[in-house]
Amino acid sequence: MIFKHSPIMLALALFLHSCGEEKEDLKAQKAPVVTVDVVQLKAGEVARSIAIPGSVIPNEQVDVYSEVAGRIQRISFKEGQHVSKGSIILQVDSDILKAQKAQLLVEQDLAEKDEARKRSLYQAKGISLQDYEVSQSALADAKAKLDLLNVQISKATIRAPFSGKIGLRHVSEGAFISTSTLITSIVQENPVKIEFSVPEKYARNVKIGQIIEFKTDGDSKKYSGKVYAFEPRIDEGTRMMTVRASLPNLGNLIAGSFVSISYDMGKEENAFMVPSESIVPILKGQKIFVVRNGLVEEIPVEIGIRTPEKVQIIGALKEGDQVLISGLLAVRAGMPVKTKIASK
Repeated sequence: MIFKHSPIMLALALFLHSCGEEKEDLKAQKAPVVTVDVVQLKAGEVARSIAIPGSVIPNEQVDVYSEVAGRIQRISFKEGQHVSKGSIILQVDSDILKAQKAQLLVEQDLAEKDEARKRSLYQAKGISLQDYEVSQSALADAKAKLDLLNVQISKATIRAPFSGKIGLRHVSEGAFISTSTLITSIVQENPVKIEFSVPEKYARNVKIGQIIEFKTDGDSKKYSGKVYAFEPRIDEGTRMMTVRASLPNLGNLIAGSFVSISYDMGKEENAFMVPSESIVPILKGQKIFVVRNGLVEEIPVEIGIRTPEKVQIIGALKEGDQVLISGLLAVRAGMPVKTKIASK
């Protein structure tokens, strides 16, 4: 029997034959594998040093006010001078208080005589215990009023609470001042303190006795201070912990000055450091690409210590992993690549 082929059957056969040829061509033309530069992870020791801003604050500082109201009788300081602890700064007129004291001394003398007389009468059973107790109370009241007045008179003489440098004067002799009138300020500027804040992730590394180094604006000299105290809690608003260091001041450091601090927090063991260009920012942090068994993997990481050239990465990593530093935009997870060890 002879079969005749229809035009439709011939066309279908030709189409299937051409598809087979295209599949063979695709197999023959495989896409080239991308070559990327990588660095090999190696755990090592790195200095745990962070750069942070800070401020110079005086060892002690106080705004001076009078504890009693009155007219200024004498000002005993000059602006900018150094004063010793206990030296007189200002005298408030206390003549009225002294007159009141003289009156109270008379009242106390009368109360003492009355108490002595009532005591004799009570011992002779000439008066009741109640009458004698009234005289005792009167004497105690007179003494208490006199003690209070003596305190007020002493506070009319304003003295330096500690040795330091006097600031600007805000009052004049003859002026009437109240307890809210600012007279001047005193600053103890040697030693000085450096105050700064460290991020929460470094808080556990802060230790008493650690050394900080810093510079001030416009001064190339490097200073060193020693950490002596820190807050026992993290600030909930800033997620930072306040730290203070101290150092002797030879006159170059001015309270309130801004400083740039390099804080050495010891050594970090088994740290993985990579070039900063290998870090890829993502919505909720950072990631890197590593090559394992010839395939690309994405690894979420946290950032640790930074140096001028490298960054510490913390994540699901192991020594020997190859981290991509090139072709980051051209690769994706699961993609096969060829690697070339970079010289970094």
